[in-house]
Amino acid sequence: MDRRGFVKLCTGTVLTAALSQSLRAQAEQIEACPSAKLVKADGSPLKASEIGLGEALVFAYPFNGVPCYLINLGNHTAHSQAMDSTDDGVYSNPPGVGKNNNLVAFIAICTHQLSYPTPEIAYLRYAHEGSELAGKPDRIICCAHGSIFDPAEGARVESGVAPAPLLPVALAYDAATDSLSATGIVGKAFIKRFFKNFKGELMERFGPGVYRQNVGETTKAIPLSQYSKDVPAC
Repeated sequence: MDRRGFVKLCTGTVLTAALSQSLRAQAEQIEACPSAKLVKADGSPLKASEIGLGEALVFAYPFNGVPCYLINLGNHTAHSQAMDSTDDGVYSNPPGVGKNNNLVAFIAICTHQLSYPTPEIAYLRYAHEGSELAGKPDRIICCAHGSIFDPAEGARVESGVAPAPLLPVALAYDAATDSLSATGIVGKAFIKRFFKNFKGELMERFGPGVYRQNVGETTKAIPLSQYSKDVPAC
């Protein structure tokens, strides 16, 4: 997918963020993509109040071939802050949404060697109760090469070989219906690289070109333990 094709689908819009004036000048925009409402596996609406703490929910956005994680941070509140991506430059991660501002989402592709969850295996996972690798709870860990990310801090790299944070997905919360929608991302250059590196694998799984198509008006959010047959612990 070239830049023109991506921009045609996702038109940039600036997030309001607490950045210094110098960072504002260079901050990468959140790409405002067609909104997709998050639903359950059976297609029924996903209520924000029903999202548990134990594991991430997997959903595709903004394209069929891009996996994302929806995470309930529990008592933690996610705030917007300046972040830096090796592919997409400086940006401001969106704050948490929901009644307690504790629901966040990220593109579920490790920034080290692009490990991502598939129906067969997921080396990247959210460890709510902690893990031997992280040594503390509520971290996203990549068991492929040992990177640890803090989802309450914009999925910044806490330790390991990953060169940059996991990239954010912007969410919108409708208090009247207790529903969530994905509305945009940071990561157009990152996704382009991911599609290039895994083109054959994605074509085999989704079909030629399908992995690059927009998800549509809804996208299914499925617990990782149901999405992937094997979720290694580390």
